[in-house]
Amino acid sequence: MIKVLDKTFSILETVIIASPRPVRISELGAELQINSATCARILKELTDAGYLIKVSRGEGYSAGPRALALAQQVSYREKLLRAARPILRKCAEQQQASILLAERRGCVRYILLHINRCEKLDIHLKELAFHDLLLTATGIVLTAYAPAAEQQKILQFYRDTPAPLIPPDRAALEAIRCNGGAVFDKRSAGQGIVAFPIFENHKFLATIGGSIAAGDFTASRRKEFAAAVQSAARAISQAISNITTIG
Repeated sequence: MIKVLDKTFSILETVIIASPRPVRISELGAELQINSATCARILKELTDAGYLIKVSRGEGYSAGPRALALAQQVSYREKLLRAARPILRKCAEQQQASILLAERRGCVRYILLHINRCEKLDIHLKELAFHDLLLTATGIVLTAYAPAAEQQKILQFYRDTPAPLIPPDRAALEAIRCNGGAVFDKRSAGQGIVAFPIFENHKFLATIGGSIAAGDFTASRRKEFAAAVQSAARAISQAISNITTIG
């Protein structure tokens, strides 16, 4: 039953993210590794329920009225997103970078907001959730600030991950936490990446991350870029925290 739900939500998310561009059954099958018959059956059920619409036999499927109505009712992390959106936009534009806001649930990294102003990086997120906590700067910072018991579960989950950015152990995570953030030259992906924590009233809440082209990630540019993203993280933290004074 869980596998059926996983496939259903994967198809629903993929079509909604692609909207208004329709997605064909063949595209869904290839991207999600689901056979065409299963895709067709799930698409029919989602269409009958109003979550999707069938644009045409040739063009495929797009988001439907029920998906739109549901999205309009959702208010998730409203305070955080309201504060973060203009700060991320300003940082992305000033630094000509890709900037995102992420949080963690279990062993999964969720993207809450993404703004790309780097012409050299063709970054278009096709998913909202990723199993890549040890492969990204934001994922590593999210793990570094996780409670000890959850850190252990995460390290166990990712123990066989190829080419992690840090050794999969508590000492490496503690070093990231002591440094107050993460900076990596991820040449394999053609990026220089940084990430810093966001706090609400001194309690860790989320992570802001940024990336620029690896060719631009020189020593001086790296320092400037990291400082800008860290400053954005602090600005968001201040904006969402309650400030009390005595006097």
